[in-house]
Amino acid sequence: MKKKHIHRSVMISLVLSVLFFLCLFVAACLMPGIVSALIHLHDHLPGREAIGDNGVVGLFLLAYGVLFTAVAANIMLFWLLLRVKNALVFTEKSVSLVRGISWCAMGVGGYFLLLGFYFLIALAIGFCALFMGLCLRVVKNVIEEATAIKQENDLTI
Repeated sequence: MKKKHIHRSVMISLVLSVLFFLCLFVAACLMPGIVSALIHLHDHLPGREAIGDNGVVGLFLLAYGVLFTAVAANIMLFWLLLRVKNALVFTEKSVSLVRGISWCAMGVGGYFLLLGFYFLIALAIGFCALFMGLCLRVVKNVIEEATAIKQENDLTI
C-alpha cells in the first residue's frame, strides 16, 4: 500500500513540474508586459523617482535571470523526480541535482534582493528564496550522508 502511495505522489509531482514548465513558458512570453506593468506601477507610486532607461534594462535582465534560473531548477527537479520514481535516490547524481536546485533557489533569492532596490516586497521574496536554498542545502547534506552510508553498507555485504 505504501509503495503505491509514493508512486502516486511522485506522479503528481511530475505532472505539477510539467505544469510549472508551461507556466514558465507563458511567463517568458508575457514578460515584457509584466515588466512594463511593474515599471508603470513603480513610477506612479508617491515619492518614487521614475525608472530610467538603465533601470528598465536592469529590470528586464533580472526578470529573465529569475525565469532562466527557475527553468534550470525545474529541469533538475524533473530529473530528480524521475530518479525517485526509479528508486535511485541515494546516489551521487541525485545529490548533485539537489545541490543544483539549492543553488538555483539561492540565485533567485539574489535576483530578488537586487529587485528590492525597486520593489520592497522583492526583499521579502528574496529572503524566502535564500532560506529555501539553505533548507535544500541541509537536505542535500542529509542525502549525501545517507548515500555514503548506503555505499558503505553495500560494500560490507
